[in-house]
Amino acid sequence: MTKKNIVILGGTGAIGSSLAKQIKNLNYNPILIARDKLNLEKISKQLNCKYFECDVMDSEKLKTIIDDLDKSIYGLAYCVGSIDLKPFKLTKDSDFIESFKINTLGAINAIKAAQPSLLTNSGSILLFSTIAVKQGFVNHSIISSAKGAIEGLTLSLAAEFAPLIKVNCIAPSLIYSKMSENLVKNENMKKAIEVMHPIPKIGSGEDISYIGAHLLTDQNKWITGQIFHIDGGRSSLRIKS
Repeated sequence: MTKKNIVILGGTGAIGSSLAKQIKNLNYNPILIARDKLNLEKISKQLNCKYFECDVMDSEKLKTIIDDLDKSIYGLAYCVGSIDLKPFKLTKDSDFIESFKINTLGAINAIKAAQPSLLTNSGSILLFSTIAVKQGFVNHSIISSAKGAIEGLTLSLAAEFAPLIKVNCIAPSLIYSKMSENLVKNENMKKAIEVMHPIPKIGSGEDISYIGAHLLTDQNKWITGQIFHIDGGRSSLRIKS
């Protein structure tokens, strides 16, 4: 059994926890980092894996945690995110700045800390964007700006780190998560969102975790610099209404 470690930031979220389970099923060791201590303890107990309580905005603590893992990191997944939806005319500078900090700068700091280990181990990085970068949605200017930066970062780092570190990104449509609760709690709204997808359903963490685990582990031999749209076909297909 391999003892290769894969660090998952945002490991208590719908995507992060599902990814951790799939990583474990492939005989890798997920290491969870999140600020939700209660769920960290619960998930880590289920998976028999290490965890660290840390807010990704605390860059010094995050660096200390990753440094202490020494050269044992073979993969890094940044599953942290936010959703701030409002009309553009109501946005403030602080909305864009805070979204960039959480969605983009946190990923940058985590990658910087893990880069030496990933270089040593020819590892992989997995980032997360959103369908709203490719397909414009009303009231999404804040999150689309931050996640658009993530897609640019993915391509830039994939080129800079090649051939030793593979860097890819998944851009999902809406999935069931804590962040999406308010959008899907109304049954009529949920159904309206579902039928916008050629495969008419809201996504789940499991829909993301299989390809995510493939990209992060040694199964991935030749994929880098790619943005994967896992979105029920919403970003690229038009169906008869």
